Formats: sequence, structure tokens, C-alpha cells
Amino acid sequence: MKYTKISKHHISPSIWDGGKTFEYFIYPHETKYANKDFLFRISAASIEKEPSIFTRFENFQRFLVMLDNDLKIRRNDKIEHYSQQDVFVFDSNDEIISHSLGKDFNVMVSKSITFSAVDILTEFSNSIADFIFVFAKVETEIQLNNRKITLKKDDLLVIENLSQQEISVKSQQNIICTFIKI
Repeated sequence: MKYTKISKHHISPSIWDGGKTFEYFIYPHETKYANKDFLFRISAASIEKEPSIFTRFENFQRFLVMLDNDLKIRRNDKIEHYSQQDVFVFDSNDEIISHSLGKDFNVMVSKSITFSAVDILTEFSNSIADFIFVFAKVETEIQLNNRKITLKKDDLLVIENLSQQEISVKSQQNIICTFIKI
């Protein structure tokens, strides 16, 4: 098991049609978002324009959690609403039009990936995921197995677990947890 903490303050934003995006992690590392040749990507974004049309990607599933506002969208002409406690899961080929402003946590996963999930939790144990990501919505101290780690607001903890050891995480606050098995 190897882990790394990434701070949003060390990431330069890219512009998308509706705001800014901050790429925390892309896999494989040599791939590029613009080329759409990655297996998965972890990012945070701002929605600064209303309405905003989400970028479409064929053969990807997306997970989105709002960080500071509820999300009101139109998905393929159907109106939907998601609170900050909800994980919005959608096919990246769907037509998504946001009618909300705010900031979000975003995971894009190729449909060729064996398993992927995003949950809002305070603790978990997992031994099957090759990659585990822990995103802090607010500052929190977590316990990763026997190690204490402080995550500031908008920090991402990347846990590479290709040896599939038992990973246990406990937090004082709700954290956004992503599990990916390649």
C-alpha cells in the first residue's frame, strides 16, 4: 500500500465551458484528459454559468457530488435534483444540463473498469479496490489503518493498493470515498 496527499492549492485549473476544473489524479499517469485515453480521472470543478452543458464522453460512467450547493439538472430532458448528500451517477454520454451554480467532486471511469463506486462515509474497510480515494469536504483527521492523517478542505488522499491489503479508514467528518478495481 502506498498513499499520497494532494492539495487543491497545488493544482492549476483548466477551463471547461461552464467554469474551471482541477485534475487531482488521472490513470494511467501518462494519459491525457483531452485525448480521452484514460481509465479514470478524479477532479473537482466549478459550475460558474447557468445553464451549463456537461462535457460528454462515450464509454465512461461519471460520479458527481456537490460540495457547496444542491444540483438541479436536466438529464436527457428529465429534470432531477440532488442534494450535497447524494452521489449523482450518470452515463457520460447522457445530455446533462446543469441549472445550478457551485463546486463539485467528479469521478470519470471507463466502462472497461471492473468495479467503481463513490460513497459519502465516515468509515470503511476494503481489500478489493486497487485504488481508494478519500476527499475531504471539510478539514478532518482520518485514521488510515494505524496512521493519523490530517486532510484540509479539498484535499485528496490517494491510496494505491495493488497488493490488495485490508485498508481501514475512519474519519471525524463525512468524506467522499472512491473505490476502483482495475
